[in-house]
Amino acid sequence: MTPFPKKLQDRAEALEAADEQLTTLDEDGLLAAPVDIFSMLRDGIDLHESLKDTSRTFASGECVVVTGNVDVETLVLKGPGGMLVLGDLRVGTAELHANVLVLGNCDISERVVGHDEPNTLTVLGEVQGGRAEMQKQFIMQFLGGGKLTALVDSEGGAAELLELLSGAGSELEVDEVDP
Repeated sequence: MTPFPKKLQDRAEALEAADEQLTTLDEDGLLAAPVDIFSMLRDGIDLHESLKDTSRTFASGECVVVTGNVDVETLVLKGPGGMLVLGDLRVGTAELHANVLVLGNCDISERVVGHDEPNTLTVLGEVQGGRAEMQKQFIMQFLGGGKLTALVDSEGGAAELLELLSGAGSELEVDEVDP
C-alpha cells in the first residue's frame, strides 16, 4: 500500500480502512464510480482541523483535507483538487465540481448539486436531508444508507444507482427519485 503523506500519518488507520472498504466494493462491482484516495491527495493537501462558516468556496488544485467536521451553510467546491472529510459534512447547500469523499456522516439541509463526470460525492456514513442532484454524469454514492427527500439524475439514472447502492449494502430511503 502506498503510504499517506506525512501530514496525514496520524490518520492513516482511518484512511486505510476507508481505502480497503472502497477497494473491496469496487472489485465486487458495487460502486458506480471508483474512489482513489491516493489520487485525490497526489497534487497536494490543503489541511484543516475543521471548517465552520456561513459560506466557503475552494478552487484549488490541492485536495482540501478536513480531519474533523465541516459545518458550512453554503459550500462551493470548484476543484480540481477535491475534498476529503474525515469527520462529518453538514451543509445547507453545496455546489460540487470535484471529487468529495466523506468518511463520516452527511447532513444536507437543503440541497447538494454535483456537476460533471468523472466527479463523485461518496459518503461512507449515513446521509440525511434534502435534495441531491447529479448533473452531467456526476455520481453520488451514499454507502451508509440514510434518508433523502429527492435523488435526481440529469441522465435519468437515479433508480439504477439506488439499485447498485442496495447491492453494496446501503439502506438509502428516498422520497422522490428523478421527479
